[in-house]
Amino acid sequence: MITKKIINRLGVSRIIQRLVVLYAPAFVAVFAEISVAADVFHLASGATITGQWLNREQIPRQNYEIRLENGVEISLPKESVREVKTIRDEKLEYERIRPGYPDTVEGHWQLANWCREKNLLSEREVHLRRILELDPNHQEARRLLGYMHVEGEWTTREELMKADGYVLFGGRWMLPQAVRLLEQEKKIKAAQGEWKQKLNRWQSWLDSSRVGLAKEQLQQINDPFAVEALLDALKSERRDWVRILYIDALARIGTVRAQQALAQWSLADPVEEVRLSCLDHLKQKRNPAVVDFFIGKLRSSDNVEVNRAAVALRHLGDRSAIGPLIEALVTTHRFKIQEGNPGQITTSFGTGGTGLSMGGGTKIVTRSFQNREVLDALVALTGGTNFSFDVPRWRAWYASQRRAEMTLNPRRD
Repeated sequence: MITKKIINRLGVSRIIQRLVVLYAPAFVAVFAEISVAADVFHLASGATITGQWLNREQIPRQNYEIRLENGVEISLPKESVREVKTIRDEKLEYERIRPGYPDTVEGHWQLANWCREKNLLSEREVHLRRILELDPNHQEARRLLGYMHVEGEWTTREELMKADGYVLFGGRWMLPQAVRLLEQEKKIKAAQGEWKQKLNRWQSWLDSSRVGLAKEQLQQINDPFAVEALLDALKSERRDWVRILYIDALARIGTVRAQQALAQWSLADPVEEVRLSCLDHLKQKRNPAVVDFFIGKLRSSDNVEVNRAAVALRHLGDRSAIGPLIEALVTTHRFKIQEGNPGQITTSFGTGGTGLSMGGGTKIVTRSFQNREVLDALVALTGGTNFSFDVPRWRAWYASQRRAEMTLNPRRD
């Protein structure tokens, strides 16, 4: 019989206490046999009440109205309830019927099948494993638990994978080396994310009274994990002097990725001063990979980029660019042109290219360009040689220079 001392531990009002004492037999039944869906109320006092939550939709929450199993209704103040959880009908039914089955292979097999029908997977596994304790060679239970019969022994896929040196990571079987790479990649992304947050914060300070502190923070950046954040900041920043602060930070970092970022931005920035700042830093490093990057850009479909790459090669002063520069003296590019009104005849003319069409819409025209910056780079790198835009003469001269170099530096076998 429930005493007042026990009722006091529930942390409810005296009126509710009297109600619970009055219906003590029914209250005890709540903790025993229930065959319908129920809510479990965990009280602040540590006790538990099980029943049906009647005022679930109440907003704001004032109290909890609960119907016990025999129909008795009680009300609990919201302060007395710590948490509410709902028990599925099937779980309640499972707890009711489980004691009626014997602790035998057949009894647990029947319970396992019942659990499968009710989608109680964890309970089903408990009974399948008990079957193996009673009969280790029960093939169907072994199969359902994922066992395989390999070389005369029962084993699981997990055991086989572990024996081959694999580990389970993120739901997949992987070699430890791959796991370490993924964990390292995760740490890198986390560090890069932190730098993006820092740069966004400091960037906002540049428009406030904290501009001095922002500059100080930006001038101390030397972490390789900050490269991607700096490149993103360059793309969104409109102030030239701030972009130069970011460029200086990339130069201090000095990694291969940082130099790649500087090379990319030396072509992308719309302001010449900013582009030259990138090139000044790159010139100090003398990285052959950077030279190769700019040589590759001489073949760009964007004529502006071709000339900016030539400026960069002239700035770096690497004579290995002479041959590619000769081939980029005159480049041909295709453009999409928006035409005039339907029925109107339009023409377009350019150095080495023309176009003629009738009607509205767009058309593709081809145009050749003599690239002044490419010629200037060639003249600088060759010590003053100048054949203007006469590509055949440049090619002949360059071939003679190569032959002379081979004569002076014969190959030794």
